[in-house]
Amino acid sequence: MKYPNITIVAYDHTWPEFYIKESQQLKKALGDSIATTHHIGSTAIINMPAKPVIDIIVELADLRDFENLSQPLSDLGYSVTPNIIPHFSRFARREAGEIAYHLHIFAQGDPQVRRHVNFRDYMNAHPANAKDYAELKQQLAQKYFDDREAYTMAKNKFVQETDHKAKQWPERRNNFLLPNLDIPASEWSQNEIVHSMNANLSVHMTHFSQYLQGAILVRKPAYTLVDSGLTDDTFNYILRANFADDSAVESIVEINNYFSQQQRDYSWWVGPGDKPDNLMKLLTGEGYINSENNTAMYFDLDQWAGDVVIPPELNIIKAEDKKSLRDFALVLANDEKSFEQYFSMIADVYTDDDPIEYYVGYVNDKPVVRGLICYFANVAGLHWLSTAIDERHQGYGKAMQQYRLKRAKDRGYHIAVLQASDEGYPLYKKLGYQECGVYQEFKLLAEY
Repeated sequence: MKYPNITIVAYDHTWPEFYIKESQQLKKALGDSIATTHHIGSTAIINMPAKPVIDIIVELADLRDFENLSQPLSDLGYSVTPNIIPHFSRFARREAGEIAYHLHIFAQGDPQVRRHVNFRDYMNAHPANAKDYAELKQQLAQKYFDDREAYTMAKNKFVQETDHKAKQWPERRNNFLLPNLDIPASEWSQNEIVHSMNANLSVHMTHFSQYLQGAILVRKPAYTLVDSGLTDDTFNYILRANFADDSAVESIVEINNYFSQQQRDYSWWVGPGDKPDNLMKLLTGEGYINSENNTAMYFDLDQWAGDVVIPPELNIIKAEDKKSLRDFALVLANDEKSFEQYFSMIADVYTDDDPIEYYVGYVNDKPVVRGLICYFANVAGLHWLSTAIDERHQGYGKAMQQYRLKRAKDRGYHIAVLQASDEGYPLYKKLGYQECGVYQEFKLLAEY
């Protein structure tokens, strides 16, 4: 039987059995490549009406196993495509009569696994929320029965609000697999490093937007959009463009129209691998200016002795609460109000299982330097290194950089990556970083 695009059916108590059988078949076909599987989505929520689709997360034990998926999955009847969550992930689908199977394939320890499983568990533990979700799904299925993308987008607000609750739920699950960090730096090609850097930067720029009240995160095959709801373009941006040649200009106009309607400035980040190849020329033709260029760089932690020199007056702490995250924000801020608001929102959802750590350094109780680490794709992304303007040339930036490198090395990471500004580039070269590309920021200076 062929279902139309959106068909919601009553809950079927055999859906978990379909998951178990398919999971066993996948483990047999993929062998040791699979670390574990999870049943997610609406068919994993008790009494939830749903599309007859068994959604399965597959966690792969090794990042490199992504390259070896297509044939064994094809043998099972699956078609494999890139995922709209453009980290190290794939999406696969097969139909089996009245049931379809969707595989969401991630590397072991991906934070998306935690998000999906927490959503499922929260719904199963809160039937009133599940009832509201069921009613919403049925209403939207009638309204958007022939438009799957519109149906999914219309659910986003409810899903994001539930993700927000589930993330802070005291009974949320904590025993997830950790990333597999067994690949030494010597085994990485530069292309693999750049791929991981892109994925790491994407997590850094989108992770909290999934949970922040009032923020909008749009993931499409063609791009990722983040709208924080704030006025500062530091927190509103486009990344991971993947446009077809014949629709690129149309997509650029669509994005600009969105932000114009919101009356918000934004940045467009163009990185290695963005498409089409002439994207920068197309942006310039649509009135964008190239406002900043950052050099992509990486550091071999295996070859580093781990020596850290911190000035005796500098005290570096992990920022985890409203006060310390506010201090992190205000070390250097284009718009103090927006920076303070944004990191206040971060403090509301921040938990110890997030893949991002914030650090702030104090001298005489004054915040003078900051930096964060994003752990993803088997690399440690070092972002947001800033020193207060009146505290520069004291060695605080170098100390913060070494402190974070040591933290990443102690956690088992072999490679650190960053995007260097013109000001930071000399420091990173002196520390031994290698270049591997360029990230460019474009802005459209519009009047509202």
